[in-house]
Amino acid sequence: MDVPNRRRSDWPLAGVCIGLSGFGLSAVPFIGTRYGDWPEAVALAIGLLPLIYLAVHMTVRFNERLISIESRLRELEAARK
Repeated sequence: MDVPNRRRSDWPLAGVCIGLSGFGLSAVPFIGTRYGDWPEAVALAIGLLPLIYLAVHMTVRFNERLISIESRLRELEAARK
């Protein structure tokens, strides 16, 4: 499955996810004390889900990079023989 690598940098995605998480997690103490547990859980989810997405995305990208390095290494070893 050869998909062109359109994304050169993951920094914009990381910035957006961390920004969304910051807003969501900073709202948790204020929402929880005033309105009860359910809005607090929603604010916590809004704060944590972008971080979870970022962790999964970075893990998948790291795996793709490892596969790319392994394939290049195999090509170099085959050329040496």
